[in-house]
Order: sequence, then structure tokens, then C-alpha cells
Amino acid sequence: MPVDAESRFEPERTAVVVVDMVNHQCTPGQGMLGDWAASGAAEPSYFLDRLHTTVMPAHARLLPAVRRQGGKVVFLRVGAYDADYADLTAGFKGIARWQPRAGTWATEVVDGLDVEPGDISLIKTGSGGFYTSALDSHLRNMRVTTVIYTGVITNGCVFLTAAGGFDRGYRGLVAADATATLSARLQTTTELLIDGFIANVVETKDLVSLLDHGDLSPLAF
Repeated sequence: MPVDAESRFEPERTAVVVVDMVNHQCTPGQGMLGDWAASGAAEPSYFLDRLHTTVMPAHARLLPAVRRQGGKVVFLRVGAYDADYADLTAGFKGIARWQPRAGTWATEVVDGLDVEPGDISLIKTGSGGFYTSALDSHLRNMRVTTVIYTGVITNGCVFLTAAGGFDRGYRGLVAADATATLSARLQTTTELLIDGFIANVVETKDLVSLLDHGDLSPLAF
């Protein structure tokens, strides 16, 4: 049954879900970025700059703050288990050319992210994390009611994962400066689409400040 969205905020029942911060999505010249560069697209420079100047520093502040309060950290890593990538969802069959299989470099979390023993790490075989991984069962077993979403791509897998969480009754927050997409226009547009309905869009500094006080209730849910 749905999580009770009106229940009292408890820091230990909060999880940050880090979406697709993996090598084949975030490494220059590889996977997704390699395809963009080969196509002559200008977007990789914006995306990479945002990753290094904004998104990675935001994670470096947010993940420890969640852990300090007894919250959970979950990494979603888009890829396949099957050797032939047959378990990728229909819309994601094309990423097989990047060889994103579980247990390989392609699906490892990028260097520089704070991954600790006890964090949950799940392969997702498509876009929305609730639909294409075991995310929901892990969160429910850990009694999580509030989810903070981060990662890439803002208007793709982050958006669809947050929407899946909304449908399942989780209270959602998107840490805007911990997400990235192809352009500033797409980033701003997606934040506007999400905010106030699917999840509240907030800045990492505000999340960290409230988490360190053990109370996210000043944020509207």
C-alpha cells in the first residue's frame, strides 16, 4: 500500500536516490557522451561543466549529511544483467552499444562520488527507477518515506524516477544543483515541470542545513 505522505518527517526514514552517475553516462568520450561528441552536438560541454562545477560538489555535501542523520543512500545504475542486453527495456535497447552490463566498468559509479559500505546499489534496466529496478521494495523494507532525487539526466531518468515515487506515495525532493542535463533550457524547464507536484525542487545547501538540524519539515511536501 502507498507510503503515508502525511506521516511525521523522520531523518532516518529519508533516502537520497542517485540516478545514473555511472561511467557510461558521465565519462568524456565514452558511452552517451561519446555519441554526443561524434554527432557534433554542443551539449556535452554544458553537461560536463555542470557535472564538475555543480553536481559533484553538491553530492559531496548532500550524501554525508543524509548519512549523518541515519538516512540511506541508493545508487541506481542504468544497464543490463543479461550478457546479450536482452533485459533492457524496449526504449533502452540502443544503449547496448555502450556495453553497460552489471559488473563492468561502464556501470560503475563515477570516481569522486562518495560510495560507502552499506549503501544500496541497484542496476535499473530502463528509465524510471521504480519501474525498472527493485528500488521500491528496498525503500519500503527500510521504511523510507521521503526521497531526495539526484543525478542524470534531469529531464529523463531523474524526472521519471521522481514521477514513479510520486505515484507510489513517497514524499519527493529533487536537489536541483545535484542534477544535470543537456542544456540550461532543459534543466530549467524540467525543474518547473517537477516542482510542487511530482516533487519539490530545492537547493542542496538548504537540504543540508535542514538535515543537520534533523528536520525537513520547513519544506512543503
